[in-house]
Amino acid sequence: AWNLNCWKTRYSLNYKGLPYKTTWLEYPEVEPILKAAGIAPTSTKPDGSPLYTLPAIVDPNTGAAIAESFVIAEYLDKTYPDKPTLIPAGTKALQKSFISASW
Repeated sequence: AWNLNCWKTRYSLNYKGLPYKTTWLEYPEVEPILKAAGIAPTSTKPDGSPLYTLPAIVDPNTGAAIAESFVIAEYLDKTYPDKPTLIPAGTKALQKSFISASW
């Protein structure tokens, strides 16, 4: 578990009580596996090529395939509103500011 952002998503899935399967990847496997799953890149590299990052999920219930822990949290709240909330209403800007300040 070399990526702490992956733990955020695992914690989110656990908190919401959603079942999931973990696929452990080596760094060189990230791009080809995310591409094959239909997950869009999260950014671009300095040379302009796409950058694929973890965490990423594929929701078997909806077919959604997404990456980036905050985007995943937003998706989980929207898709599973009957489960505990990850981002309380009215706090998105605060959450984003905290994340930005943490880097």
